This record gives sequence, structure tokens and C-alpha cells, in this order.
Amino acid sequence: MNKNTLYITFDGLSDPLGQSQILPYLCGLSGNGYQITILSCEKKERLALEKSNIESSLKGLNIDWQFILYDHEGGFLSRLNYVRQIKALAKKNHLSKSFSLIHCRSYLASLIGLYFKLHHRVPFLFDMRGFWADERIDGGIWKKSNPIQLLLYTYFKRKEKQFLKHSDAVVSLTQAGLNELHHLHSEIQLPSKTSIIPCCTNTQLFNNTLTTTISLPAISNEDFVLIYTGSIGTWYYTREIIDCALAWKSHKPSLKLLILTKDRAELDTILKNYTAEQLKMIVPASCSYREVSSYLALAHAAIFFIKPAYSKIASSPTKMAECWAMDLPIITNAGIGDNDLYFNKLQGGILISDFTKKDYEQAFAAFQQLPHKQGAYRNLVLTYFDNKMAIEKYSQIYQKYCKA
Repeated sequence: MNKNTLYITFDGLSDPLGQSQILPYLCGLSGNGYQITILSCEKKERLALEKSNIESSLKGLNIDWQFILYDHEGGFLSRLNYVRQIKALAKKNHLSKSFSLIHCRSYLASLIGLYFKLHHRVPFLFDMRGFWADERIDGGIWKKSNPIQLLLYTYFKRKEKQFLKHSDAVVSLTQAGLNELHHLHSEIQLPSKTSIIPCCTNTQLFNNTLTTTISLPAISNEDFVLIYTGSIGTWYYTREIIDCALAWKSHKPSLKLLILTKDRAELDTILKNYTAEQLKMIVPASCSYREVSSYLALAHAAIFFIKPAYSKIASSPTKMAECWAMDLPIITNAGIGDNDLYFNKLQGGILISDFTKKDYEQAFAAFQQLPHKQGAYRNLVLTYFDNKMAIEKYSQIYQKYCKA
């Protein structure tokens, strides 16, 4: 059996997503006997910080990591150039390794996977990671009023259908996303070739019984800590998170909002809208991916609000599994991915329907009624979001297409 496979990603292994949503899966697949070539795009600054850690993680595994340098400040023409570079690398490697499967993370990578499927008959896994083209419209990155951006959107929606049609297997993060695609493209037998694999997490790394809690001068043992982790802006409603925390603080004076982010400049811009007294509640911090669990261990609950938009039905927030793995209830908003199931049926926390003071007050009252049995939230992750489960599902796909 030829177990040579190619994994293409335009997210870097040195990015937080690379370390949480790419490396663990590929290391697990390699442990199952697959020989994996990774082609990635790395940002120079992050690569300098993380390269040695990544190489250490890959040591002894059948993984060949190759990359190009990527500048996220470049325009779309720059990105097309990166596609060309990665495509050239893929062709070069295929000549010597004869890949049995090409695993493509999201849409830009899938341009290359589609090429290999149509021209070289190499099986192609479309790991879509959400509705990428619609996300760019919903997030304001592209505007339909801009003729060039509308052209790009139309092009990638057309490509999306081709990826779905010609791929041998599809991975969707959510059942809601698959349902929508099946509705739009009923002529393609998507349910039969699609696996639902949400953003999973390392339950050993994110484990409050094993994690060492750090000490922050601004937070005492008497404080009730809400924590937000991740990016500021675009999809995440930071002001609404702060306003919710302020509403809760009127009922719980010891409340502190710990905001763990690398986007300090963007956060500082938002914080200018609050008084010095209000700012006493907020504790900004930053850390590496490997330290996130130590900060989560300080918290009593997690909070994040995501812009409710069409494309978000296909999203599975990485931070959600990480917070539940640390046994934290979550306060978030309805209409995102499969969250209605996880929160309403499985009691993963509190869903709000709007961003008003009344909703925040109702959320606080509901929070008081949540079950606080030890392990209740972590069990959600062990059942639905464990990396081991994701690796097993990917292994089933790989096994099917890595033929003799």
C-alpha cells in the first residue's frame, strides 16, 4: 500500500491554528503509518519563534515539512503567487513520491488539489474549514460593491462547487454546514462522502487536573474570572464581551475579565471607549499556544461572542473545545455552527440571542442555574471534540484512498 500523502495548508504550522488544528492531527496520522509531506505558508516572525518547537514535534515521525515565507499584508495577487509556489512544490514532490492522496486545508489549497485530481487522477480531500468565500463577504474583507472583489467571490463560489463535486472526500466542521451544502447542491451526493470533524483539542494539554496555574498580580483567589482567548476584531465582538462582563459585575463585584490575545494594539483601541473605573475590571495578557491552558485554569467561565452571519453556520470555534476541556462553562451567542445542539441539548453553557443589557442580565441569571458538577463540561470534549476522535476519522479517509 502506498501511504505517501500530501497535506497543503496556507495557514502556517507556526500559527496558533497550525499548532492546535494541523500538527496534532498530522502527527497522529503519521503514527498510524502514513508518510506525510506538509507544504505550508509561514509568517517570518512566527516561524522564528516556533520553528524549533515544530521540528522537535516532528522528530522521529514520517513527516517531511516544507514551506514558503508568507506576508499576510500582501493583496490577493500576492496570494495567487503563493498558490503558484506551493503548486510548483507539490508537482516536484509528486514526481519523486507519487502521492496516493492530497489533503487540502480550505479553498486556496484546494485549487491545487483540484488540479491534481483532474490532471493526475490523485484522490483529493477537500477539508473545507467553513464557507471561506462567504466568510470574506460577511467579515467585510471583500465587498460585493467592489467589482474585483465580487469577481473573486463569484470565482471561489464556482470553485467551491467544483471542489465538492470532484473531491473524493469532504470534511465539514459542522452538521449545519453540511446540511446547507446538501440543500444548495442536492445533485452532488455529499452526505455519502462527507465526514463531520469539528475543531478538536488535545485533552492532555488542556486538562485542569494536570495544568499548572500561573500567577497574575491583577487577579486574586477571591476574584471571579471570565476569560476570552483569541483574536480581536473581524468576527469577534470584543465590545459586547466587555459590556456583558460589566453587566455581570453589577451582580458579582469580584468579577475580572481576562483577555488573552496577541492583538494588543486592536484591544487598546477598543479600551479607549471605557472609563478608568471600568478598565479596572479588565486584565489583558498574551502567551504562547502551549501556555493557554495555564491561563484558562485561572477562570471560572469562558466568554466569546461571534458576529452572527450566514457563513458562521459552518464554523466550529477552536477556543470552544479548549475551554470545555478545562471544564469551563461558556457564554456565547446562538446561531453559530452546531452550538445550538451543544448548548441547548447538552448544556455546555449559556447562549444569548442578542447583545443588549437585558440579554446580558438574563444570561447571568441563567448562569446561576447551570450545573457545576466537576467534569460536566470536559465530558463534552471527551465525547465530541477529542483529538483522538479526529485522528481516527481522518485515518478512515486516508485508509480508503491510499491504495496499493
